[in-house]
Amino acid sequence: MDIFWTIVLGLANALIVGVFVRRLISVGTGALRNTVVSVVMGLSIWPVTLQAFDMLQIVQRGTVPFLGMSFPAVMVFLLIFSWFIAIQLYVMLAIELVLPSGSFSQAARTAARLPTWYRRVRRIGEIQNLLIRFGLRQYLRPRIPTTLRVSMREVAHAAAQALAAAGVTFVKLGQFVATRADMIPAEFVEEFSALQSDVPPVPLSVVRPELERAWGRTIEDVCREFDEKPLAAASVAQVHRAVLHSGKEVVVKVQRPNLRRQVRADSDIIMVLAERFERTASWARGIGLTTIVRGFLDSLAEELDYRGEIRQTRAMREDLESRPTALVRIPVVHEELSGRQVIVMERMPGRPLARGEEVLGGLSTIARREMAEQLFLVVARQMLESGVFHSDLHAGNIMISDSARIGLIDFGAVGRLDSRDRHDVLQLLLAFEQQNSLAATNAVIDLFGVQSGMDLRNVQREIGQIMLKYDGGVASATAGTDGGAASGFFRELLSFILDHGFTMPSAVAQAFRAITTLEDSLRRLDPTADLLGLVRSHGRMLLAESRNMRDSLRSAMLYANSTGPVIANFPVELSRVVKHLQDGTLDIGTSGLNIDLIRTLVRTVVDQLVQVVLATALVLAGVIMMAFDFGPPLAEGLTIFTYFGAWVLLGGMVLAAIVLAPALRDRRADALAPPDQR
Repeated sequence: MDIFWTIVLGLANALIVGVFVRRLISVGTGALRNTVVSVVMGLSIWPVTLQAFDMLQIVQRGTVPFLGMSFPAVMVFLLIFSWFIAIQLYVMLAIELVLPSGSFSQAARTAARLPTWYRRVRRIGEIQNLLIRFGLRQYLRPRIPTTLRVSMREVAHAAAQALAAAGVTFVKLGQFVATRADMIPAEFVEEFSALQSDVPPVPLSVVRPELERAWGRTIEDVCREFDEKPLAAASVAQVHRAVLHSGKEVVVKVQRPNLRRQVRADSDIIMVLAERFERTASWARGIGLTTIVRGFLDSLAEELDYRGEIRQTRAMREDLESRPTALVRIPVVHEELSGRQVIVMERMPGRPLARGEEVLGGLSTIARREMAEQLFLVVARQMLESGVFHSDLHAGNIMISDSARIGLIDFGAVGRLDSRDRHDVLQLLLAFEQQNSLAATNAVIDLFGVQSGMDLRNVQREIGQIMLKYDGGVASATAGTDGGAASGFFRELLSFILDHGFTMPSAVAQAFRAITTLEDSLRRLDPTADLLGLVRSHGRMLLAESRNMRDSLRSAMLYANSTGPVIANFPVELSRVVKHLQDGTLDIGTSGLNIDLIRTLVRTVVDQLVQVVLATALVLAGVIMMAFDFGPPLAEGLTIFTYFGAWVLLGGMVLAAIVLAPALRDRRADALAPPDQR
């Protein structure tokens, strides 16, 4: 019978703890540990109670608790039962201190991640070996040794080699960083811009499953001809020539198999390394390395999904067709055959500009000049009118044909400028062309903002000096040695922006890089091409086109609709301010303090202090009452004063547990919080 009641009391205690204890403390009361602890403690209640009865010489008078038991037996049983609950509170808090909630599930998740962690550690080891191999490890220390006398060009070249050897993700990282000329030296921009991963093409048998999975049919069902040898191969994809059954000649761009898995793994490593460098190296903290890397990972994920490139190609083609030109074309995408990892588009005639010396040699000077002018106008209208532009128009993405026609390909990398930035970029170019330093300064300030304490007159003077440096004959001399005048101007302007602490938006950085890249391609088409000369010739026309009367009227109406209610409500708001001034109740928020937050904080601290004092007082009072053994006897060796002292001590211990629980909860929250929020 004792065994039966032992089990019954154990289960009853488990139920009570599940309802009562979890309301007292919210830490360490997980379902599993709650059940185990309460059952173990509950199974001990009745045996301990029987031992107490024997010690105090209390007659039980029956085998069923509360039925037939004497008054002293009932009182002692209630005290022991309550003390077991209090003890259980401390047991659960102690377990929480040693083994916080979620440890078992965390351990299970950790075990599942061990293979991933192993691969990560092995990959990090490979990367560290590359750093050692190319002599870069010493530059990742918190402070670069002053004894080193290595040129920035050598460091940039070694870094580019290391990125190329590390694989596709790191090549893309270098190419992305090269677009942030506002944050890294010009030597790194130049070296990283030329990054290409030397990856041999994969056999058709490897990419065939990817194509047939995307098409839902075999290659033979879709194509009448399909060249096994690719036209071009890069780190991300390779391009094959094919002929559809309709007779249309196309190119098929297919992503390399298992590329996403590799990029996903390397992306995780890059983020870990960036966080590590930002903690240990001042240069990484100075440029906000984790922010740059996070932006890169977002853009890489977008680039690996060809559906975005399909939409961008279609949009730019439709925009170009609305202003037809006989010299520049954008290919038609066969969207029914394209998807996340495959793009099928018409094949542009000719060959890439990078290998087009033979084609260009057969064209007249007039034809080449007209091709350069038409290419400039197409890109300028993309950038200054629609705001969506091809941001990577290097010589490999421009096709030229024997008939003096241009084709633009590879729209995976595009830039986007809002209407205000478009206007400022055009104003900057026009100001440079007209040598107007005030207009250029206004455009720069509107693009990048005003820094605190900045001397605007000095800024205007420095911009004016940069403009004079690349004006007229100086520009022509510079163009012959180190790119065109526009490239030199933007290079100097980027250095100026970096030196003065401006923050360059990524969209504007892409526009600047697109302009300098475009100038290089224009000079390949026509060695006499001058981007600023083209701006001088067509700037006013472009400005007029960008100021479409209908769009201007629509913008004015939108502005009027949005500001009208504010203006109409201004007299009422002004009246409220005057009334507060008269009453002396105007609060302009100079303190910056949140009164409600302070009030809540003070109330919480006072409440906790009162609870601590009260718990301490109850514990001391209970101990004192139990120490003074006097009063009417409740049982043999147990007086009333001692009995109630045990209850007072119990109350103090429970209150102390309630005060202790929030501290453990805050400790667990801090442990789970990200490092930058602790």
